[in-house]
Amino acid sequence: MSFYKVKVQRECNTTRTFNVVGTRPQEALQAAALQLREEGVADAIAIAVIGQINSLRE
Repeated sequence: MSFYKVKVQRECNTTRTFNVVGTRPQEALQAAALQLREEGVADAIAIAVIGQINSLRE
């Protein structure tokens, strides 16, 4: 498993950056999308992996 930093751009011109776990960057994107859905965020227009990190605390 690897740790990835993911950035989400929303329609209201705010961004959110958070850390997710996955074996590949594609899995990190899926995990981010699922987390947004669970939180009720429906206005995300872009989700991108910024890069790989060493731990979830970075």
